[in-house]
Amino acid sequence: MAAFPTDVITDILCMLPVKALTRFRFVSKSWDSLIKDSNFAKLHLHRTFKTNNNVKLVLDTLTADDIDDDKAYSVDFNSLVNLEQLPRPFPSGRSGFSSRIFGSCNGLLAVYHVEAGIALWNPSTRTCHYLPKLTMEDVVERDHDVLGFGYDVFGDDYKVVQMKASGKSVMIYSLKTDSWKRIKDCPYQIPYGERQDCAYLNGSLHWVGDEKDRYFGGRLILGLDLGVEEFLQVPEPDISSRNFRYKNVGVLGGSLCVFREYTNCYDEDHIILWVMKEYGVKESWTQLIYLSREECRLTNIFYTRAIAYCRRGDRILLDDGGQTAWFDLEKQTGRILSIAGAPRRFSAMIFVESLVSVVPIHH
Repeated sequence: MAAFPTDVITDILCMLPVKALTRFRFVSKSWDSLIKDSNFAKLHLHRTFKTNNNVKLVLDTLTADDIDDDKAYSVDFNSLVNLEQLPRPFPSGRSGFSSRIFGSCNGLLAVYHVEAGIALWNPSTRTCHYLPKLTMEDVVERDHDVLGFGYDVFGDDYKVVQMKASGKSVMIYSLKTDSWKRIKDCPYQIPYGERQDCAYLNGSLHWVGDEKDRYFGGRLILGLDLGVEEFLQVPEPDISSRNFRYKNVGVLGGSLCVFREYTNCYDEDHIILWVMKEYGVKESWTQLIYLSREECRLTNIFYTRAIAYCRRGDRILLDDGGQTAWFDLEKQTGRILSIAGAPRRFSAMIFVESLVSVVPIHH
């Protein structure tokens, strides 16, 4: 039987899930070489985004009441079945501290442990890379750590950011060089005292923040362009009242989004979700949902993050750091997410199956 052309084989293999491709590496040396190639990994990732298949929800466990703390879980996002345990990069038992997942990009997860450091982890291939630890000389200020993880499109490089809430000691890690470097301090400050996960979109990382020495708890949205490694301020929606603060910037349906919380002491039981439909265009900000504690069913409403639309686009998955709920856009009501076999409390994050390598390129 005549052999299939290489481009035909490549096109067929690109449609398969990572677990199958891991097995097919043993079919032949040529298949092994093809599947391990970085260009094939990019083709496979592009197909995944195009078809919206192989999308997973990773469940980051928060308590050890009834589960083994050093496990995370993944489940198929569209069906919420096929729950699978994932051994975490940092096992439990390290001085009583647990790790947390703080970023997801192209199938890679970034994991932080306050003592052990940071790891880049591909749950699909079960591979992990531990970043070099920062020294005391690298970090000149003792303050709350702010983290970020994303992809530098122009440099074809995955980067991790670790800085202080004051905006000082901004360190960037490059997977391509497997090294850290310090860049100019951030001209803004990040609200401290609460979890501040970033949002990766359009080649930049985003947080909520304030101008230096004008702390309001989050009056602006800032970004860090991973290509030029410079900070920027994102245009904000026109809001007449100043009695508010932004919370939990995220990405929803490929658009930047952010919650707005009122701080006027009269109506503090709701938040509003805004979506920037065209990146960088101030006029494209649109109010999507007005969310009260009773409607969304989440306990910690002011910690709410927008995770993703469902496949049909009529519901949004919301997460408050301990519970996750579907919010129906038409009915304006919420329902707590139930996944058979999942831990009692977890924080949810979207990731896709991919073959992207966590091995530094220069290795």
